[in-house]
Amino acid sequence: GTMLTGFSSSVLALVACRLLVGAGVCASSTGSSAYMADLTDRAPQHRAKIMGVNQAVAGSVWVVGPAVGGWLAETYGCRNSFIIASIGASLCSLGYTRLPETLPAAAAQRRRDMHSEQKGTSRSGSTGEQPPDHSGDLSRLAAAQLHVARWWEDIRPLLKSGNQQALVALAAIPSLRWSCFSTVVTLHAASVLGAGPWEIGLMFTALALSQGLAMPLGAYLADKTKGAKLSLVMPAGLLSCASFASVGFATTLEQFLASMAVQGLCAGFTVPAQGAFRAEVTPQALRGQAMSLERQLGSCIGFAGAGCMGV
Repeated sequence: GTMLTGFSSSVLALVACRLLVGAGVCASSTGSSAYMADLTDRAPQHRAKIMGVNQAVAGSVWVVGPAVGGWLAETYGCRNSFIIASIGASLCSLGYTRLPETLPAAAAQRRRDMHSEQKGTSRSGSTGEQPPDHSGDLSRLAAAQLHVARWWEDIRPLLKSGNQQALVALAAIPSLRWSCFSTVVTLHAASVLGAGPWEIGLMFTALALSQGLAMPLGAYLADKTKGAKLSLVMPAGLLSCASFASVGFATTLEQFLASMAVQGLCAGFTVPAQGAFRAEVTPQALRGQAMSLERQLGSCIGFAGAGCMGV
Protein backbone atom coordinates (compact mmCIF):
# COMPACT_ATOMS: atom_id res chain seq x y z
CA GLY A 1 0.00 0.00 0.00
CA THR A 2 2.77 2.46 0.84
CA MET A 3 4.68 1.71 -2.34
CA LEU A 4 1.55 2.05 -4.48
CA THR A 5 0.72 5.35 -2.79
CA GLY A 6 3.82 6.88 -4.31
CA PHE A 7 2.67 5.87 -7.78
CA SER A 8 -0.99 6.89 -7.41
CA SER A 9 -2.21 9.11 -10.23
CA SER A 10 -5.73 9.89 -9.00
CA VAL A 11 -7.61 10.56 -5.79
CA LEU A 12 -9.47 7.25 -5.98
CA ALA A 13 -6.23 5.31 -6.40
CA LEU A 14 -4.67 7.24 -3.52
CA VAL A 15 -7.61 6.47 -1.22
CA ALA A 16 -7.49 2.77 -2.13
CA CYS A 17 -3.77 2.60 -1.38
CA ARG A 18 -4.18 4.37 1.95
CA LEU A 19 -6.93 1.91 2.87
CA LEU A 20 -4.43 -0.89 2.31
CA VAL A 21 -1.93 0.90 4.53
CA GLY A 22 -4.52 1.38 7.24
CA ALA A 23 -5.55 -2.27 7.19
CA GLY A 24 -1.94 -3.39 7.51
CA VAL A 25 -1.15 -0.94 10.29
CA CYS A 26 -4.21 -1.92 12.33
CA ALA A 27 -3.50 -5.65 11.98
CA SER A 28 0.20 -5.39 12.83
CA SER A 29 -0.17 -2.89 15.66
CA THR A 30 -2.90 -4.93 17.36
CA GLY A 31 -0.77 -8.06 17.23
CA SER A 32 2.42 -6.31 18.33
CA SER A 33 0.67 -4.64 21.28
CA ALA A 34 -0.76 -7.96 22.46
CA TYR A 35 2.64 -9.60 21.96
CA MET A 36 4.39 -6.96 24.05
CA ALA A 37 1.78 -7.31 26.80
CA ASP A 38 2.40 -11.08 26.87
CA LEU A 39 6.14 -10.55 27.17
CA THR A 40 5.77 -8.16 30.09
CA ASP A 41 3.96 -10.87 32.08
CA ARG A 42 7.41 -12.30 32.76
CA ALA A 43 8.33 -9.15 34.72
CA PRO A 44 5.08 -7.45 35.75
CA GLN A 45 6.84 -5.16 38.24
CA HIS A 46 8.67 -3.59 35.28
CA ARG A 47 5.78 -3.72 32.83
CA ALA A 48 5.51 0.01 32.15
CA LYS A 49 9.30 0.42 31.82
CA ILE A 50 9.46 -2.35 29.22
CA MET A 51 6.55 -0.86 27.30
CA GLY A 52 8.07 2.60 27.63
CA VAL A 53 11.38 1.48 26.15
CA ASN A 54 9.54 -0.21 23.29
CA GLN A 55 7.50 2.93 22.62
CA ALA A 56 10.60 5.11 22.86
CA VAL A 57 12.47 2.98 20.32
CA ALA A 58 9.50 2.96 17.96
CA GLY A 59 8.96 6.68 18.44
CA SER A 60 12.62 7.51 17.85
CA VAL A 61 12.02 7.07 14.14
CA TRP A 62 9.63 10.02 14.31
CA VAL A 63 12.43 12.20 15.65
CA VAL A 64 14.28 12.21 12.33
CA GLY A 65 11.70 10.68 9.98
CA PRO A 66 9.38 13.68 9.41
CA ALA A 67 12.21 16.17 9.00
CA VAL A 68 14.20 13.88 6.70
CA GLY A 69 11.05 12.91 4.84
CA GLY A 70 10.14 16.55 4.33
CA TRP A 71 13.65 17.30 3.04
CA LEU A 72 13.52 14.33 0.64
CA ALA A 73 10.09 15.38 -0.60
CA GLU A 74 11.25 18.93 -1.30
CA THR A 75 14.56 17.85 -2.83
CA TYR A 76 13.77 14.67 -4.76
CA GLY A 77 9.97 14.55 -4.87
CA CYS A 78 7.33 12.90 -2.69
CA ARG A 79 7.51 9.52 -4.42
CA ASN A 80 10.94 8.66 -2.98
CA SER A 81 9.64 9.06 0.58
CA PHE A 82 6.93 6.44 -0.02
CA ILE A 83 9.42 4.06 -1.62
CA ILE A 84 11.77 4.30 1.37
CA ALA A 85 8.90 3.84 3.82
CA SER A 86 7.65 0.76 1.96
CA ILE A 87 11.09 -0.85 2.09
CA GLY A 88 11.27 -0.25 5.85
CA ALA A 89 7.79 -1.71 6.37
CA SER A 90 8.74 -4.81 4.37
CA LEU A 91 11.82 -5.37 6.51
CA CYS A 92 9.74 -5.04 9.68
CA SER A 93 7.24 -7.58 8.36
CA LEU A 94 10.03 -10.07 7.72
CA GLY A 95 11.29 -9.49 11.25
CA TYR A 96 7.87 -10.26 12.72
CA THR A 97 7.93 -13.71 11.12
CA ARG A 98 11.00 -14.64 13.20
CA LEU A 99 9.36 -13.95 16.58
CA PRO A 100 8.27 -16.97 18.68
CA GLU A 101 4.64 -17.47 19.62
CA THR A 102 3.84 -16.32 23.17
CA LEU A 103 0.78 -18.58 23.56
CA PRO A 104 1.72 -21.79 21.71
CA ALA A 105 -0.08 -24.26 23.99
CA ALA A 106 -3.25 -22.21 24.33
CA ALA A 107 -3.41 -21.50 20.61
CA ALA A 108 -2.95 -25.15 19.69
CA GLN A 109 -5.61 -26.29 22.16
CA ARG A 110 -8.00 -23.68 20.84
CA ARG A 111 -7.50 -24.86 17.27
CA ARG A 112 -8.09 -28.47 18.32
CA ASP A 113 -11.28 -27.55 20.18
CA MET A 114 -12.56 -25.54 17.25
CA HIS A 115 -11.80 -28.35 14.81
CA SER A 116 -13.57 -30.96 16.93
CA GLU A 117 -16.63 -28.73 17.41
CA GLN A 118 -16.70 -28.00 13.70
CA LYS A 119 -16.71 -31.71 12.87
CA GLY A 120 -19.43 -32.37 15.40
CA THR A 121 -21.58 -29.55 14.01
CA SER A 122 -21.21 -30.67 10.42
CA ARG A 123 -22.09 -34.28 11.29
CA SER A 124 -25.07 -33.53 13.53
CA GLY A 125 -28.42 -34.00 11.85
CA SER A 126 -26.99 -36.09 9.01
CA THR A 127 -28.49 -39.54 8.42
CA GLY A 128 -27.58 -41.82 5.60
CA GLU A 129 -26.09 -40.29 2.51
CA GLN A 130 -25.20 -36.64 2.30
CA PRO A 131 -25.43 -34.75 -0.99
CA PRO A 132 -21.81 -34.32 -2.08
CA ASP A 133 -22.52 -31.03 -3.85
CA HIS A 134 -23.53 -29.24 -0.64
CA SER A 135 -21.35 -30.84 2.03
CA GLY A 136 -18.54 -28.36 1.49
CA ASP A 137 -20.92 -25.42 1.77
CA LEU A 138 -22.47 -26.80 4.95
CA SER A 139 -19.05 -27.36 6.46
CA ARG A 140 -17.95 -23.82 5.66
CA LEU A 141 -21.19 -22.41 7.03
CA ALA A 142 -20.77 -24.39 10.24
CA ALA A 143 -17.17 -23.21 10.56
CA ALA A 144 -18.24 -19.58 10.04
CA GLN A 145 -21.00 -19.91 12.65
CA LEU A 146 -18.52 -21.44 15.08
CA HIS A 147 -16.04 -18.60 14.54
CA VAL A 148 -18.76 -16.01 15.17
CA ALA A 149 -19.88 -17.83 18.31
CA ARG A 150 -16.29 -17.97 19.57
CA TRP A 151 -15.78 -14.30 18.80
CA TRP A 152 -18.95 -13.27 20.65
CA GLU A 153 -18.00 -15.48 23.61
CA ASP A 154 -14.67 -13.67 23.87
CA ILE A 155 -15.93 -10.17 23.21
CA ARG A 156 -19.01 -10.13 25.45
CA PRO A 157 -17.20 -9.86 28.82
CA LEU A 158 -14.93 -7.17 27.36
CA LEU A 159 -17.88 -5.06 26.27
CA LYS A 160 -19.35 -5.26 29.78
CA SER A 161 -16.13 -4.37 31.58
CA GLY A 162 -15.87 -0.81 32.83
CA ASN A 163 -12.08 -0.90 32.56
CA GLN A 164 -12.23 -1.99 28.93
CA GLN A 165 -14.84 0.65 28.15
CA ALA A 166 -12.53 3.31 29.57
CA LEU A 167 -9.56 1.99 27.58
CA VAL A 168 -11.60 1.96 24.38
CA ALA A 169 -12.69 5.55 25.03
CA LEU A 170 -9.08 6.61 25.63
CA ALA A 171 -8.10 4.93 22.35
CA ALA A 172 -10.24 7.46 20.50
CA ILE A 173 -8.00 10.34 21.59
CA PRO A 174 -4.89 9.53 19.49
CA SER A 175 -6.96 8.97 16.34
CA LEU A 176 -8.86 12.21 16.86
CA ARG A 177 -5.64 14.07 17.53
CA TRP A 178 -3.87 12.67 14.46
CA SER A 179 -6.90 13.48 12.33
CA CYS A 180 -6.48 17.08 13.46
CA PHE A 181 -2.71 17.00 12.92
CA SER A 182 -2.99 15.67 9.38
CA THR A 183 -5.62 18.20 8.28
CA VAL A 184 -6.39 21.22 10.48
CA VAL A 185 -2.93 21.74 12.00
CA THR A 186 -1.04 21.35 8.72
CA LEU A 187 -3.50 23.57 6.85
CA HIS A 188 -3.34 26.16 9.63
CA ALA A 189 0.46 26.12 9.57
CA ALA A 190 0.48 26.47 5.79
CA SER A 191 -1.95 29.39 6.01
CA VAL A 192 -0.25 31.25 8.85
CA LEU A 193 3.41 30.49 8.12
CA GLY A 194 3.37 29.32 4.54
CA ALA A 195 4.79 26.11 5.98
CA GLY A 196 6.05 23.47 3.56
CA PRO A 197 7.04 19.81 4.04
CA TRP A 198 10.20 20.70 5.96
CA GLU A 199 8.47 22.94 8.53
CA ILE A 200 5.64 20.46 9.00
CA GLY A 201 8.20 17.70 9.40
CA LEU A 202 9.91 19.72 12.14
CA MET A 203 6.60 19.98 13.99
CA PHE A 204 6.16 16.22 14.10
CA THR A 205 9.83 15.82 15.02
CA ALA A 206 9.28 18.08 18.05
CA LEU A 207 6.29 15.95 19.03
CA ALA A 208 8.21 12.69 18.79
CA LEU A 209 11.38 13.98 20.45
CA SER A 210 9.60 15.30 23.52
CA GLN A 211 7.56 12.11 23.82
CA GLY A 212 10.69 9.98 23.63
CA LEU A 213 12.44 12.05 26.28
CA ALA A 214 9.46 11.91 28.65
CA MET A 215 8.77 8.22 28.13
CA PRO A 216 11.37 6.81 30.61
CA LEU A 217 10.12 9.02 33.44
CA GLY A 218 6.50 8.30 32.58
CA ALA A 219 7.18 4.56 32.51
CA TYR A 220 8.97 4.70 35.87
CA LEU A 221 6.10 6.57 37.50
CA ALA A 222 3.55 4.20 35.94
CA ASP A 223 5.29 1.21 37.54
CA LYS A 224 5.21 2.98 40.91
CA THR A 225 1.51 3.87 40.61
CA LYS A 226 -1.06 1.22 41.40
CA GLY A 227 -4.54 0.76 39.96
CA ALA A 228 -5.94 2.83 37.12
CA LYS A 229 -3.02 5.33 37.25
CA LEU A 230 -5.41 8.29 37.05
CA SER A 231 -2.88 10.53 38.77
CA LEU A 232 -0.74 10.27 35.63
CA VAL A 233 -3.36 10.10 32.91
CA MET A 234 -5.69 12.90 34.00
CA PRO A 235 -3.24 15.82 34.52
CA ALA A 236 -1.21 14.93 31.44
CA GLY A 237 -4.37 14.55 29.36
CA LEU A 238 -5.75 17.93 30.43
CA LEU A 239 -2.42 19.65 29.75
CA SER A 240 -2.29 18.02 26.32
CA CYS A 241 -5.78 19.34 25.53
CA ALA A 242 -4.80 22.87 26.56
CA SER A 243 -1.64 22.70 24.48
CA PHE A 244 -3.57 21.45 21.48
CA ALA A 245 -6.01 24.34 21.79
CA SER A 246 -3.09 26.79 21.82
CA VAL A 247 -2.18 25.74 18.27
CA GLY A 248 -5.10 27.83 17.06
CA PHE A 249 -3.39 30.96 18.40
CA ALA A 250 0.13 30.13 17.15
CA THR A 251 1.58 32.64 14.69
CA THR A 252 5.26 31.62 14.52
CA LEU A 253 7.08 28.37 13.87
CA GLU A 254 8.51 28.42 17.41
CA GLN A 255 5.00 28.55 18.89
CA PHE A 256 3.89 25.62 16.74
CA LEU A 257 6.96 23.62 17.80
CA ALA A 258 6.41 24.42 21.49
CA SER A 259 2.78 23.34 21.37
CA MET A 260 3.65 20.08 19.62
CA ALA A 261 6.47 19.43 22.08
CA VAL A 262 4.15 19.83 25.09
CA GLN A 263 1.70 17.36 23.57
CA GLY A 264 4.49 14.84 23.04
CA LEU A 265 5.64 15.37 26.62
CA CYS A 266 2.15 14.58 27.90
CA ALA A 267 1.94 11.47 25.74
CA GLY A 268 5.18 10.27 27.31
CA PHE A 269 3.31 10.03 30.62
CA THR A 270 -0.06 8.73 29.42
CA VAL A 271 1.02 6.04 26.94
CA PRO A 272 3.04 3.85 29.36
CA ALA A 273 0.37 4.21 32.05
CA GLN A 274 -2.42 3.13 29.70
CA GLY A 275 -0.38 0.26 28.32
CA ALA A 276 0.51 -1.10 31.75
CA PHE A 277 -3.04 -0.79 33.03
CA ARG A 278 -4.38 -2.50 29.88
CA ALA A 279 -2.06 -5.46 30.38
CA GLU A 280 -2.97 -5.72 34.06
CA VAL A 281 -6.75 -5.80 33.64
CA THR A 282 -7.04 -7.78 30.39
CA PRO A 283 -6.87 -11.60 30.47
CA GLN A 284 -3.92 -12.88 28.50
CA ALA A 285 -6.02 -14.96 26.12
CA LEU A 286 -8.25 -11.94 25.29
CA ARG A 287 -5.65 -9.22 24.78
CA GLY A 288 -5.80 -9.39 21.02
CA GLN A 289 -9.59 -9.08 21.08
CA ALA A 290 -9.50 -6.20 23.55
CA MET A 291 -6.96 -4.26 21.55
CA SER A 292 -8.90 -4.90 18.35
CA LEU A 293 -11.86 -3.04 19.89
CA GLU A 294 -9.63 -0.05 20.55
CA ARG A 295 -8.24 -0.19 17.03
CA GLN A 296 -11.70 -0.45 15.50
CA LEU A 297 -12.90 2.68 17.25
CA GLY A 298 -9.70 4.51 16.38
CA SER A 299 -9.98 3.45 12.75
CA CYS A 300 -13.58 4.64 12.52
CA ILE A 301 -12.60 8.03 13.92
CA GLY A 302 -9.58 8.23 11.65
CA PHE A 303 -11.69 7.29 8.64
CA ALA A 304 -14.37 9.92 9.26
CA GLY A 305 -12.46 12.49 11.29
CA ALA A 306 -9.82 13.58 8.79
CA GLY A 307 -12.34 13.99 5.98
CA CYS A 308 -14.85 15.87 8.14
CA MET A 309 -12.19 18.20 9.52
CA GLY A 310 -10.75 18.76 6.08
CA VAL A 311 -14.16 19.77 4.77
